[in-house]
Amino acid sequence: MMCVCPNPTPWHEAFQRLADYAELHACTPSSPPKPLILTGWACSSDTEKAERWEGTLAWAANNGCSDLLSRIPEQDFYFVHEVTSRAVAPLGGPMHRAWDFERKSRPPTGQLAKRMDALLSSWPEIVGQELANITRPTKFTGAKARRLLVLADAAARPPWGGWSCLSTRESERKVFTGFRAAVNAAIAPHEVDHIDFTTE
Repeated sequence: MMCVCPNPTPWHEAFQRLADYAELHACTPSSPPKPLILTGWACSSDTEKAERWEGTLAWAANNGCSDLLSRIPEQDFYFVHEVTSRAVAPLGGPMHRAWDFERKSRPPTGQLAKRMDALLSSWPEIVGQELANITRPTKFTGAKARRLLVLADAAARPPWGGWSCLSTRESERKVFTGFRAAVNAAIAPHEVDHIDFTTE
């Protein structure tokens, strides 16, 4: 796991401490780098977050107040398995860019059947045994078959929060992003934009 930066709330609190310090001291630059939170968090890559946090650490070191950042506990930091450098949309999906958007069509029924067979036959290898024990893909849905319906165990709790919602913690939401990425790798060149869960 790699540490990227603090999670949004502790990052904002750290920024406030630095900003308060800057009001009482002659600092260069006069104010600390603004944290990437709210929309900035949702629309920035891990690399951009890490660079902004490094800039914040450098500002604090150059202005003699690094101690104001040392009090952030480890559990308040955002960790990832792989640092992303591409622009991202909320929930970790790719950012829609109109200039490189390609209209998709619904694959033939036979191709969809083969993709579903691939998922069913290798589900534990695709998503891991723990998730395979509590989930099973059932069918592609949507006008272009770009949604996957997955049967889930109502008594179980997925690592990303819930079957109908995502955790507020970015690191846990990234687990769902990895889950979807593994599914898409298994059914390429087709891919799904959404995974819906049903417990019935």
